[in-house]
Amino acid sequence: MNTKQHYDLPNIIKNDFLLYFKIHLILLFAIILSANSIVIIVYKTRMLINEEEQLHIEKNKKNDEWRNLIIEKNTLDIPEVN
Repeated sequence: MNTKQHYDLPNIIKNDFLLYFKIHLILLFAIILSANSIVIIVYKTRMLINEEEQLHIEKNKKNDEWRNLIIEKNTLDIPEVN
């Protein structure tokens, strides 16, 4: 009688990975998590820098408008000499 033994190869590979490469898988997961965190932080930092620049531009426009209003007020406050 000739019997063939059937092996569940995907399950054997999975078990070997979990048994022998557990630390490697943990480190790989940590590296991927760290890389994603860096990408997210860099993106948020760039967005905040852009927002800060827009606020700085708006502040400069408001300062210019304020100076012009002060000049206009001072001009209108001068009495005429007859």
